[in-house]
Amino acid sequence: MNRVFAFSSAQLKVLVFLVCTLMVIATVHIIRGFASEDPTVSPMLVATGEIDPGYTPLFMIDINLSPADSMELVPGIGPALASRIVAYRDSAGSFREVPDIVKVPGIGNKTYEKIKPYLKVTPWWN
Repeated sequence: MNRVFAFSSAQLKVLVFLVCTLMVIATVHIIRGFASEDPTVSPMLVATGEIDPGYTPLFMIDINLSPADSMELVPGIGPALASRIVAYRDSAGSFREVPDIVKVPGIGNKTYEKIKPYLKVTPWWN
């Protein structure tokens, strides 16, 4: 038998024990790393149903720069509405401020209130 490592059965048992112990320690370390709280990081908030006034969205989309597929990430904006936003932006020019998005066909006050926490407009001079 051609063996690269010639371990005895006792040595193999010790080696397997050490590897298993190392894996358990690493798993515990990884789990504790995710479970510990960092006081400098604010907790991730998730809103269900209507938007909570204290809720901060996890991301914001610049409606002057974002392509349609990025706008689809916003709850309440589907593929058709995202395409209309981009088409409006291309035909009428860039948005000066977020409330200007209500000029896009299909975005009324109710939709605007739902999507406005996710939208921003960055002026071109920034």
